[in-house]
Amino acid sequence: MSIYDTLSKMRIRRIGSFFNSIKRCGINVSDILLTLLLMPFVNCSSIPKLLASGHQGLHGSGCGQSVYYDLKNNPKVNWRALLYLVALRFKNLAGEITPESLQQVRAIIFDDSPLGKSGKKIEYTSRIHDHVSGDFIFGYKILVMGYWDGLSFYPLDFSLHREKGSKIDEEKSKLQTANRRLNNQRQEVKRTASNLSSAKGCQKEARKIHKNKKTKTAKRRLEIAGNKVVRAKKKYRAAQAKYAELENNAIEKRQELKEVKKLFPDYGLTKKQKLEQLSKHRDSSTPAAERVLEVDTKKTSNMLSMLKRALKRGFGADFVLTDSWFFNSKFVHLVSKLSKTYKINLISMVRMGTSKYCLLSNSNYYNAHELLAKFERKAKQARSHNARYIKIPVSYDSVRINLFFVKLGRASNWKLLATTDLSISFQKLMDIYQIRWTIEVFFRESKQNLNLGKCRSTCFDSQIADTTISLTQYVILAFHKRLIGYSSFDGAFESALQDALKNTIAAQLLEIFMQIIETFSDFAGIDTMEFTRSLLRDEKANCKIKQINPFLYEKLKIHHAA
Repeated sequence: MSIYDTLSKMRIRRIGSFFNSIKRCGINVSDILLTLLLMPFVNCSSIPKLLASGHQGLHGSGCGQSVYYDLKNNPKVNWRALLYLVALRFKNLAGEITPESLQQVRAIIFDDSPLGKSGKKIEYTSRIHDHVSGDFIFGYKILVMGYWDGLSFYPLDFSLHREKGSKIDEEKSKLQTANRRLNNQRQEVKRTASNLSSAKGCQKEARKIHKNKKTKTAKRRLEIAGNKVVRAKKKYRAAQAKYAELENNAIEKRQELKEVKKLFPDYGLTKKQKLEQLSKHRDSSTPAAERVLEVDTKKTSNMLSMLKRALKRGFGADFVLTDSWFFNSKFVHLVSKLSKTYKINLISMVRMGTSKYCLLSNSNYYNAHELLAKFERKAKQARSHNARYIKIPVSYDSVRINLFFVKLGRASNWKLLATTDLSISFQKLMDIYQIRWTIEVFFRESKQNLNLGKCRSTCFDSQIADTTISLTQYVILAFHKRLIGYSSFDGAFESALQDALKNTIAAQLLEIFMQIIETFSDFAGIDTMEFTRSLLRDEKANCKIKQINPFLYEKLKIHHAA
């Protein structure tokens, strides 16, 4: 089965036709979209290369590059809906091939990855941290939500994000702390000054009494008042000295903040660079405006919206799988709430941090390190995974979960996993969590083969469009891989590449062949269509054309039928 058969089976042209209303005239969106989706399979990584190769005319959408760029830059195109439509088609077709009753564990997986960009003028780019290399690069962070149906992984949704940078926030926090301490000390200075003034008043009154009455009581009262003044002066001077110290510290923090702003400005961009970035006005009612709002939304917050959207659109799953970075109380609460309706549970890696968990056995609160120290001697051995593990029932922010401390093989460090599935065994937990690796493979394969993150346009709308096209291509290839039975994605991609190449050659041969027939027909005074029909009806002629090129014969039949 060729990649074209897969596209036909997934009804890509029909899905694209839902967006034809965006263009009032000219070439249909479905034709442009089909050409864009086929680009990797004809070795075209960009639109200029596509135009130079001449392939754009082979799929019914011969046009200039402005047509492609206008579609990508159009803020009215709902690219999220397009990806969901293709994913839903995959889900429905996969259900026909493999009944859900025979499928294995289904999971929704979240992860992020850096998308490096070469230009700082690209809209909403920022300085981001690449957790793989440990370096800082300019670009976006892409958050992807993928779906594992038991046999295949394919993306459902994504969002692009920029990072403001933590250095300035850290210094601002330090300055705020310094200012708060300075204000508190200022109040302390005022209080000690008031106490000193009150002590001096008492001393003055005691002097008057002692002057009028030379008694031991009056003398004793004067001595006490004098000691109070001495102590009050000492406290006042100490408060003043502390205030001066804190004031100097606040001045230093202010200076450090200025220096950090120069070295690490917001989003890693200077004021001049921010002004040079593209700034495009979008109607608030357009899908593009919604995407822009996601740029500065926290990935952990956007993840909650994605999960609810996927479940409402029919992508039911047994588990949500995440890395430790995404584990937080809001997410745990949401999954716990959704589990009542959708029967879904969470399995996530957890940081060995300061978060507190309520131990059910004694209702006391402990962090991860304290729990490990308390129960390490009770660790069990799991030969199936060559691991030691500790299962601890706890409550996290009033949600009942189980914690699993895991030490694999000869590793020296313990890892921590959490799940809302209270009946799951350690062996099954580990088998299911390994599915999360499929999204890591997806990032590698998409960046290597489908040009994910390679878009150079300065317009954010085009960046969203290009990313959607790459993810849609992955969904198509995942289904193509399922149909042809390849075990690897690279093998399926190479197969699709060869199919597209043969199809392209056949289309070029057909064009030459038809020109020859037209020339011969004009010279002989024969009707071209009638001559073509005669060729297709003749068995000997059919056999000869098939021997020359089977793809040419198929193309000729399609051309004649059209």
